[in-house]
Amino acid sequence: MVAIEEIPTGETDRVYKELVSFLCSTREDLRSAAAEATLSALSSDSHEAAAKLASLNVIKPLCRVASSTSGSLEALASLNLLCAHELVGNNCVLDFIEVGGVSRMIEICLEPFPASADGENAGEWKKRVNLACALLANSTRVEKGAVEFVGLSLPEEAVYPSQCEEKAENPEEEFKRDTKPTATLLLSRLLNHSFIDTGSVEYKNSVKLMSGNNEYDSDFDENDLETPGNDQDLDKEKTQPVKGDENEHYDPYQHLASVLMNITQLESGRKFLMKLNHKQSAATNDKSNSSSHLQTILSELNSPNIHRRRGIAGTLKNCCFSQDSTWWLLNVVYLDKAMLLPLAGPEELDIDEKVGLDPDYWLLGPSKVREPDSLVRLYLVEALLLLLASGRASRETLRQRRTYVIIKMADMVEEKEEISERMNECVQYLRRDEDGEEEGTSDRKAYEYYARGMLQRNEEWDSKLLRNGKAEEKEDTHEADYDHVD
Repeated sequence: MVAIEEIPTGETDRVYKELVSFLCSTREDLRSAAAEATLSALSSDSHEAAAKLASLNVIKPLCRVASSTSGSLEALASLNLLCAHELVGNNCVLDFIEVGGVSRMIEICLEPFPASADGENAGEWKKRVNLACALLANSTRVEKGAVEFVGLSLPEEAVYPSQCEEKAENPEEEFKRDTKPTATLLLSRLLNHSFIDTGSVEYKNSVKLMSGNNEYDSDFDENDLETPGNDQDLDKEKTQPVKGDENEHYDPYQHLASVLMNITQLESGRKFLMKLNHKQSAATNDKSNSSSHLQTILSELNSPNIHRRRGIAGTLKNCCFSQDSTWWLLNVVYLDKAMLLPLAGPEELDIDEKVGLDPDYWLLGPSKVREPDSLVRLYLVEALLLLLASGRASRETLRQRRTYVIIKMADMVEEKEEISERMNECVQYLRRDEDGEEEGTSDRKAYEYYARGMLQRNEEWDSKLLRNGKAEEKEDTHEADYDHVD
């Protein structure tokens, strides 16, 4: 087949029309060849090809080919290029949603891992899933796509995972059966790290970057060690579509983190993540053991994959808009600690700064690596800012936990002006006195809180020693010569 870029200019319109007609053909070999030609035309960085194909409504036939067995990868890659295009991307996303592309991509994402898991089959499956997840991320960037995804993946009456036909004899028992909406299944795939190829060069590059190890290694490309987007404007990075690079398929479900970030812009998406799932014990009938999907994704902030960290950080920020859940986020989820740990660095803290501060922030010492990606840091700081702005009780809690110390240290080494400005806003909330209080009241209350906590711990220790009849042991402990040096 002749490359489209080699065809005379006057005949390109006819060729593009024929190409779309071949995509609609009943012959599988023609559809596959047409998908390859479409990808070739779009990969040439030609705006003309994208504009021509978009005007010919190529999205629908590409979605059909993407669902077939032949030409699927090329069709998915073409859809990604069109939906991420800087000129026609938005229109293509709307067309993609209109023709039911969201439901088709969900089906691909939930395809089972191939039984014959040889290298070729497994690699093709990962590429398909990675491209499908990238398309879901792009389509949910617009409100219509997010609503479509939530409507398909979070139905009010979810289907049972077994698709069971037999109903329970007791209607109450049938109601109690666990149901798994599609969003829950997708989330379980995101959190299942067995799909990640930890032996790939791309994975090793990401781990090397996160570990802060910048020693020269001839097996790695120096360009791969650069943090993506650090030289770009943060506002542009926020709005950049996901391009679904085929070289990143080592982690096929990475872009689901961006889907979570997009759907949590909707209230229904936030409710899905923050809803408590009660685990009732059959023996004790105890429902106290409960958790949420939000708590299960916090560990992804430590992932070496930048797409996972960005998506989860943005998700946490969106969840902080739910002011009714602020107490739960701070006192049950301890969201502030999860977001401050990536902002903590290797700086040495003095004794006064360590008082009242969670030891996890400084126990690693010089080996602690601060989050290298600027967009992740921005999302985390903006989330903290939302918590501080939610009310007086939240500010007092964050003051007592010495949030100011971590923010101050991070701001001292922050190179991005926008992030530094957000950090300064956090500092203003943390250091200022509340309305109607005297100057210095907020700091004094925080130190009084530390002092009360230390006295309470000493009293508990004393009472414990007295109960055990070991009051003299405490005195000997205080006078012990730990360094054995006179």
